[in-house]
Amino acid sequence: MRREWSGWIKTRQWSEFEKLAKVEPSQSLADTVAELELGFPDKPDRRALRKILFLLSQAGYEPREIEDSGGDEPQFVEPLDTAFMVSPDGAGDTVLTLGREERGRVSWLIAHLTFREGITRAIEDTTPIDEALTRLLRLRNMTPTSSISAEVPVEFACSRLARAVAVTKSLPPVMAYWRALLPKKFTTSHPSDELPRDPHPPDDLWKLTVGLKSISTWRLELGVLAPALEDFLKNRSEQASPENISDLHWWNGVLTSDREQLFTEEMVEDHRLRLLDLAYVMHLRGESQIGDVLTIADELRAKGSQSNYAILITSKTFLLLLDTLRRQSATERS
Repeated sequence: MRREWSGWIKTRQWSEFEKLAKVEPSQSLADTVAELELGFPDKPDRRALRKILFLLSQAGYEPREIEDSGGDEPQFVEPLDTAFMVSPDGAGDTVLTLGREERGRVSWLIAHLTFREGITRAIEDTTPIDEALTRLLRLRNMTPTSSISAEVPVEFACSRLARAVAVTKSLPPVMAYWRALLPKKFTTSHPSDELPRDPHPPDDLWKLTVGLKSISTWRLELGVLAPALEDFLKNRSEQASPENISDLHWWNGVLTSDREQLFTEEMVEDHRLRLLDLAYVMHLRGESQIGDVLTIADELRAKGSQSNYAILITSKTFLLLLDTLRRQSATERS
């Protein structure tokens, strides 16, 4: 039995067991829940536990026969080993949190990852086991925002970190301990590539992409669009009427050549990985728009700079850059 399970049992947090049955079913979990179902007399508890057993049976795990140990042997508690991932933010950083117990204390790593730069920032912390269990519950119950979080398999988190380490030019000092724990060989494939696609994707991909809340804060780096802004202000600014300024489709035509230069193969893979990370978190949370995100990711790979995603992100970033410049000019004049 895992250590955090004892806290759930004391407070009868069967919903946590149910989440685990959906995300990380195991024989140990099936055996533990079956024993609890026999030991709790209240009907609401037993109903909740039977539901968990049903979920586990659907995943292929049936409880083994409970043997009477006479109470002489101590119950083994597995060391805490957990991982969480937060989907990419506006800067494109995917955040991974790893927690690993050794000798009664839990070491935590929080690492920010990008496709091109690898690990951009990493911090670590060490807590006693009781504080670690409190943090674990907080991580599992994070309130969704535009970026969303899910508990991920530790093997995936380590592989994702190892992949990031391989492209990081200057590793943060805190990675010295964690790097030794990462696999020497890791897969470059992503679990989202194995998720089933929607056999009937929406016809209006533009409307789908614009309306997806989870990518609403995403932008390109402002610096990469600076040359395009300079050219626009010098040669084409008179074309921007008040109606055109807020029309993303109009900017699509204006920025076509800039997008073609920006969305290189590396840039496409960078943003595609962001979408795959988002889809994986949504999959683990059981959210409904996974197919939409995968459709957008597949179109980005297929069409590159001509994809709806590239058109939207480039136009939105250019408008943000233009607005920032105008506000700076207004401040300087006042």
